Amino acid sequence: MFRKLFLVLLLCAGPAAFGQDIYSWKDASGQVHYSDMPPPDAKVRAVRQGPIAPAKPAARPAEGEGAAAPAASPQTYAEKELAFRKRRAEAAEAEEKARKTQANEEARQRECTENRAQLTALENGQRMHRLNENGERVFLDDDERAAAIERTRRAVEKLCR
Repeated sequence: MFRKLFLVLLLCAGPAAFGQDIYSWKDASGQVHYSDMPPPDAKVRAVRQGPIAPAKPAARPAEGEGAAAPAASPQTYAEKELAFRKRRAEAAEAEEKARKTQANEEARQRECTENRAQLTALENGQRMHRLNENGERVFLDDDERAAAIERTRRAVEKLCR
């Protein structure tokens, strides 16, 4: 009988205890105390604060008074899903743009390296040739070499900035 009565009292008193604040403080001898009532002359620390009552929703203005815009309603599942898909699409676009930019930069660096090597070979006087329409080698003369050097310098200046 006593156990049943204790259980009923515990169930009734439990929710009331959860709604209160709990404070902690040290007394003059350094001993820590806990209570729901703080002492008036001690430095108190709130260990747990009770729940705060939710604010009442503001009353909507009448039709003629409409000075304030209506508050935003909570998002529905469909709106949240749409916003998520939009963010995912934007992230995918940004990733694709970054990938393309990186690929373009790598191609530019590769062309720069090749043009610098070509310019070095032209300036060092190596024998250079090109293929004619029959597939035969035709060696560059001095005028063609000078034109190729100028063309390659412009390409290096453009690509290797």
